Amino acid sequence: LMKDTAGNIRYYGASPNNYVYFNCESYPSTNCELWRIIGVFDGKIKLIRNESIGNYSWDTSASSVNSGFGVNEWSQADLMKLLNPGHESESIGGSLYYNSKSGTCYSGARNATTSCNFTSTGIKNDTTRNMIAETTWNLGGWDTSNIYSNVMYEKERGTTVISNSSDGITRTTTWTGKIALPYPSDYGFATDLSKCSQTLSNYYSSTDSYACRSNDWMYSIFTNSGRKYGWLLTPDSGNAYYAFHVNLAGYVNYYNYFSYYVYDASGVAPVLYLGSDQDIVSGDSSQSNPYQLANS
Repeated sequence: LMKDTAGNIRYYGASPNNYVYFNCESYPSTNCELWRIIGVFDGKIKLIRNESIGNYSWDTSASSVNSGFGVNEWSQADLMKLLNPGHESESIGGSLYYNSKSGTCYSGARNATTSCNFTSTGIKNDTTRNMIAETTWNLGGWDTSNIYSNVMYEKERGTTVISNSSDGITRTTTWTGKIALPYPSDYGFATDLSKCSQTLSNYYSSTDSYACRSNDWMYSIFTNSGRKYGWLLTPDSGNAYYAFHVNLAGYVNYYNYFSYYVYDASGVAPVLYLGSDQDIVSGDSSQSNPYQLANS
């Protein structure tokens, strides 16, 4: 564990003991999923699912909006609606993950879709839903990942958003909801900074024998999804249809030579905060003996 530059407590390194049983059929340990603790922020425990739930568009759009490439505004994004409650009226993707249902999800440019089934990977029951805290998430953007994690952390909580978009969508700097995605800084601070001296855009660097990505416990979560990258929450502030992601090579970026846009179907690892009513009742946080939770 370490305390970051903003005073948050984080797990870091190649293989920290930060495992917890969550999304259980019944608590503390019946038919649970394995999640991992990112850290403690404002007194709340922040979790990330240990595996992707599949590959889906961050957002897509009709061809008349950004040429069908999507809009990088999380408060109205298709992926946000897939993960969170209150969007059941949407015919495609609406709250399917949150309600553990199957249907159709967005998966490409110009509102392309694919079948999706969350009956075994979605939020299992109301007990788990009630354990998830509604939280204000910061949506500040930036136009490069060639910065260090502490600087990215400040940008994520800033007010910089795209100002030259022609899509007519107002960008916001906060969103209140239950389930989102990791920040670029979450990935950045998950490495062992005593071994990694690179900016986020250089976490793939061989200069230090790939020390950044090989000592970052989140790297495998983003790259085991069957695609070349995994989605992050933060938008690009210089382009209307880019959002940051972790590439297979291990670096953070918002685009590359393959022109990945927010419409691309790529790995989704849900992130959430626990409420204040949960206690750790057993376990030692190792992968073989994860923490087990119960309501206090």
